[in-house]
Amino acid sequence: MDWSEGADKLTESFAELSLERTITKGLKSAEEIDRLTVDEKLTDIERAVYLLSSGQEVQRISVIKCLPQLLRDHSADCMKRVVPKVKEVLHVASTDVQIAATEAFINILENQIISHQMFAQTFLLSMLQSIDNRDPVIAHAWLEALLQVVTLLPKEILKKDLLSIATSKGQLSQSVHSRLASCKILGKVATKFDSFMIKKEILPLVTSLCQDVDYEVRGCMCRQLDAVARGLGLESTKSAILPELVELSNDEESFVRLAALETVVSLLSLLDDETCVNTIIPLMCRFCENALQNEDSTLPSVAYQFGKLCHGLSVNLNEDQKLWFLSLYRKMCVLGLNDSKSRSSDRTTPTIPNIFEEDDSYAECRQCAAYNLPCMVLFAGPRNFKTELYSTFSSLCDDPHKLVRRTVSCGFHEVAKMLGSSVVILQQELICLLKDDTPEVLEGVIPHLPDTLQMFAKGGGNVVTESKISGFGFDNLILCKRLTGLSDLVPALLAAESLASCTRQWRLHSEILTQFACLPKCLTSNQIYYQFVPVMFKHLTGNRVLPVKRAAAKTICVFIRHNRKLEQRQELCCRLIEDCCHGNSSWKRILFIDVCKIIMELFSRMFFKEYFYEFVLELAQDPVANVRLKFCTMLPSLKSLIKLPGDRTLLQQLELTVRKVMAHEKDKDVSESIRTAVLELDKIQIGMETITNKIYMDEDLADQKKEEEERLLIELEEKEKEEAEKSKNPPSANRAGRKKSSEDSKVTKKGSKTSKGSNVSGKKASQSNSNSSLLPGPPPHISSNKGNKMSKSLSSGKTKTGKSSPIGEFSSSSSSSMRPRSRGGSDGNIIGLKSAHTRPRKGSDGSGSQATAQNVVKRLYNESSTSGYSVKSSSSRKSSASSTSSTSTSSTDGKPRRKISKS
Repeated sequence: MDWSEGADKLTESFAELSLERTITKGLKSAEEIDRLTVDEKLTDIERAVYLLSSGQEVQRISVIKCLPQLLRDHSADCMKRVVPKVKEVLHVASTDVQIAATEAFINILENQIISHQMFAQTFLLSMLQSIDNRDPVIAHAWLEALLQVVTLLPKEILKKDLLSIATSKGQLSQSVHSRLASCKILGKVATKFDSFMIKKEILPLVTSLCQDVDYEVRGCMCRQLDAVARGLGLESTKSAILPELVELSNDEESFVRLAALETVVSLLSLLDDETCVNTIIPLMCRFCENALQNEDSTLPSVAYQFGKLCHGLSVNLNEDQKLWFLSLYRKMCVLGLNDSKSRSSDRTTPTIPNIFEEDDSYAECRQCAAYNLPCMVLFAGPRNFKTELYSTFSSLCDDPHKLVRRTVSCGFHEVAKMLGSSVVILQQELICLLKDDTPEVLEGVIPHLPDTLQMFAKGGGNVVTESKISGFGFDNLILCKRLTGLSDLVPALLAAESLASCTRQWRLHSEILTQFACLPKCLTSNQIYYQFVPVMFKHLTGNRVLPVKRAAAKTICVFIRHNRKLEQRQELCCRLIEDCCHGNSSWKRILFIDVCKIIMELFSRMFFKEYFYEFVLELAQDPVANVRLKFCTMLPSLKSLIKLPGDRTLLQQLELTVRKVMAHEKDKDVSESIRTAVLELDKIQIGMETITNKIYMDEDLADQKKEEEERLLIELEEKEKEEAEKSKNPPSANRAGRKKSSEDSKVTKKGSKTSKGSNVSGKKASQSNSNSSLLPGPPPHISSNKGNKMSKSLSSGKTKTGKSSPIGEFSSSSSSSMRPRSRGGSDGNIIGLKSAHTRPRKGSDGSGSQATAQNVVKRLYNESSTSGYSVKSSSSRKSSASSTSSTSTSSTDGKPRRKISKS
């Protein structure tokens, strides 16, 4: 029985929560409908008057918000009928109606819908009356609106309609709220009048309010002294304002003393050197010393304003006074710290936390002092940093409170820039911040990590670890030195990334991976390859957050772009294709399209066409519709890379791919996307390879610059190899080699005439293929013996240095997808070839063009048949521009370039 009753109650409860409830419960009653109904025949003015008189609150708010538009359209009628009704409603209106009215009045004056004189007669008096409202929220809203209106009205109206009311509200007989409003109005009005007017009308009342019996009034008027002083000028300020300011700085209330400190700091730019030396410096020294001794509530504000104060007085301080201010700053940075609170002691001897321990009351002071650290470094000078501020800086970086450490981390890059070549001394502090176990600290240091690491790389070190091209964009071929000590930062950077990956703050993790793109400026290629590349591929293939995967993909592409080792670049390209393009998950293949877009931005067109173009086309036949849908968005970019006549084969492949998708696609979304892509493809004009090379677009110049940079990478690597070989060979062996070569030249001199013609032809062939070194693949002059060694090292999973490759080997299951393929063509032109007609190559048909995408391994390695790979040669392209392709069968040394695929 009990179970049945419980089931009935449960059923009733579900019925009440059901979405399919009766519609009648949500309808308004007939009385409510009649109350909200307005006659459609009424004009705008009549409807506004009706709603203000008998409408609901929401209707009144709507009318008041539309008041500026009503004044534009019906100025005379609105001023006669609507505005008086609005004033009548405001006397008893709610807070929402009052706030809507303040916004409407300001809008009317800002847009100059009516004249200033009419605004003062109509709206200004209502605003002055409303600032005395009993509700503090409403009164504050109207006072802020009035202060904003003061800046928009001319001084004649202010003198006539506002100054007298402000003076009357500032009398001692008025309430505290009225006197506070008078202080703010006087400070705002003082910026509109000249010095004579301020002395005559405003200054007596200002002096009276500075000596008010209520501390809130004294503090409020003290904060307005800056505006009054700037209106008066320097001489009047020294005689009238400074005495009041000195008296307020010694006030018994901390609220007033804080206001005096802020006013003094803001007035430093106005005062002359004599006043600063004789009045301000003694005053501030006494003020700061009293705050530190008493440890009252003014101490955090002193610490916050300390940087501005020292910077403003720096030109007027002697050496002893500077040392005194630095000593005071060091005391504020360690205030409340002792041996039991240091983080280092907690690490070595862990203690049981006391849950009843009070919060660190001095942490706010230390945080404000840490905020002013860059300013204090500038105040002390970079040369004196080590002796005056280094110990303080180290203490702040190891502070027990996380907010203090976060504040230091936010300004670390500014300190590093100011120190210049002496930044090396901050390396341990940077390591400490990067290894911090609090994500908030990393949020401060990571956004400026590129600037910080770049300063460390420029800062010092006399040992050349790896020559590099100066600048991240390869602008100058200047060999520079690299700081060897930066290798100590590698574990700290990896620890920061590991902490971010363990938290749920994926934005921080994505930011870290993005900022790691600056590492080629600071670290060697081997350090990046063996330490950071495995982490990037781990998140590229294993992380669930899409922004993190995209950040890892972009950073990997940057690493490839600036890697100095040929074998490492080859392995990274292969890994991207194998893990993403041939991945077993659809999101990996979708991510490959994003990777291709990044590569198109970072690399030259030639690089993309030779190594990734055909693999992207494979995704058109992907079994997952989302992959094909993503591929359709890539089609316009693919066509924009093509230049005729060199890329005629690629154009044929693209046309054939689009035709197959249109003919066999069954998914509705993909079909719609491919039709849209075809329309965009028709609008794209195909570029032509110019013979004179005189007419270039901006994009072509940028692409040429990228190709030049890629070529320089290979040239520098070859130069380093030659220098390494010369250093290994002793001088005696070189002399013997030169003797032997001279004897051999005498023997072969007789047959040189007969081979002259062949040599000339060989030179022409090598010149036609010289552009192939633009790509970060194997240069054409590398012999087959070197290729054999490279293939053996790659097959064993090790590089030349003997270290295990972090990239790993490809699985045997991928060999079928990466086998050599012939390039096919098509005889149609559905993409809209406007510059030239395309014809299929001889012997090609539709069935043979399905395997048109060639394996990247064939282009990346130059191997012989003894390396364990099946060797197949390929025919070169027809045009001279196509000689840059890795499918060319000739090279600069006359030897055929071969391509490989795993058997």
